[in-house]
Parts: sequence; structure tokens; C-alpha cells
Amino acid sequence: MEKLLEIAQNPEPFEEGTQEIWLDPDRADLVLKSHFDENIPGGSRGSNFVHETVHFISEVAPVEKYKKVIDLGCGPGLYSQNLALKGYEVVGVDFNKKSIEYAINEAKKNDLSIDYRDEDITKIEIENEFDLALLIYQIYSVFSPENRKQILRNIHRGLKPGGLVLLDVLSEASYENFQQNLMWGLSRKDNPFSDRKHLTLYATMKYPDKVTLAKNVLVFGDGKIVNYNYWNQHFTIESLEKEVNEAGFILEKVYADVNGGDYINNSEYFAAVLKKK
Repeated sequence: MEKLLEIAQNPEPFEEGTQEIWLDPDRADLVLKSHFDENIPGGSRGSNFVHETVHFISEVAPVEKYKKVIDLGCGPGLYSQNLALKGYEVVGVDFNKKSIEYAINEAKKNDLSIDYRDEDITKIEIENEFDLALLIYQIYSVFSPENRKQILRNIHRGLKPGGLVLLDVLSEASYENFQQNLMWGLSRKDNPFSDRKHLTLYATMKYPDKVTLAKNVLVFGDGKIVNYNYWNQHFTIESLEKEVNEAGFILEKVYADVNGGDYINNSEYFAAVLKKK
């Protein structure tokens, strides 16, 4: 009970839960499945969107000039595979082992030469190797300010002079629209987190400085308690530009999404192309 009372308290911004869902072996199947089902929160977009994005990448970073690409947070390789088919030399990085294993097997099936690495993008060591870095599907938004700085330092070090970055983030509008809520209940038979009976405590909270939290606590009959904290930083164009400028990048252009649509005011998210100074 003491542990439950402790976990039930509001955490400090970007404080970790008892488990990181992307690294939880008990949720590995759910994480992999989410990459193929946009109806699962945090899931990937449909195949049409992936193809649109790869086409957009080939326009802003043509393979003749930006041949070597690093796909950070690549998951099961949906973008990496399509870029390899267009002739790019791709390195895919993710710290979810099951997703990387899936990506490696798919590359072998399709006779694609893609270098997949099971690594943490906050700690990856790359230097002057790449023409283009991808950090897409709002991955950047989930990291703390300290980790975002480290990721940008890593990317800056890993890019060649004039190299590009394509990333997307949650917007100020998504922060304003974010609904605070508190729910609890017994698990259903089709609960995606676990087929074991458990009590779910779920809360969504807004913090200052455009930070939000979705907090999920699972309480099992044997006394085991698992707490996932899913944080997000929400950006204005100005706040993102300030952050990337400090890391040595120029914000070249803003788009509605990573598939290259025109920027939309009050959208829930937006994308940007950065250039290494």
C-alpha cells in the first residue's frame, strides 16, 4: 500500500515511472503491434502516409546529395525500408530490441542492406557520418529538456557539414486542447497492457511550460505495481527554433507534418527541416 500511495503522487516533470514501456519485456508485443496500428495510442501512421513521407524526403534531401541517412527511433523499420528501396544507405536505431529484431528479419526477407542498431539515441556515438537524420512521429517531444539537448548534440556531431534533420513535435495547440482526467477500473479481457486481471489507475495532467503527462498504473493481485509515465513537451515554432539554434542548427522550414504538407495554424503538431550550421 505504501508503494501505491507513493506512485499515486504527482511526479516531477519528466520523472520516470517504475518501468519504461518501450523497454518492458511484458509489453514488447504491444509496442511492436503499435507500429502497425494507428488506432493504438502512440502507434505509427498508415502505409500511405509512410510512402508520402519517403517521397517528401526524396524531394528535400535527394539521394544524389543526401545518400547516408540515420533513422533515429526507427521502430520496426517502416521508413528505413522504404528509404533503402529508393537507394539511400540507411542506419536504423531503436532501443526496443523486439522492434529491431523484426526490422532485421524484414530487411533480410526483402534483400535490403540496412544497418539496424539496438541503441539508446541519447547515448549513440556517431561522428561526421550522415547527410540526413530522421527523428519522426513526435519522438523528440517525449524526452526531457536535458535528453533533448543530448540528442541534438549527438545528431549535430553525427551529421556532415550542411546535413539535414527532419523532425516533428507536438504543438502549443495540442497543449491547450489536452484534457486532464482521472480514471480507474478493473481490466477488461481485451486489455492491451496485460491479460492478467489488474486494477488500472489512469491520469492525464497538464504542467507548466507546456508539458503534459499520461500516467498509467497497473496494480496486480499479487501486489506487483507497474507505473508508466508518458511525458510530452509541446512547442511553438519559436520555442523549437530557439532550442535547435542553441544546438547548432538552423530551422530551414516548417511543415504541417513530415509528409511535407503546408503548415497549418492551430494544428496538433508540426514538422520542421533543420540544417547543421
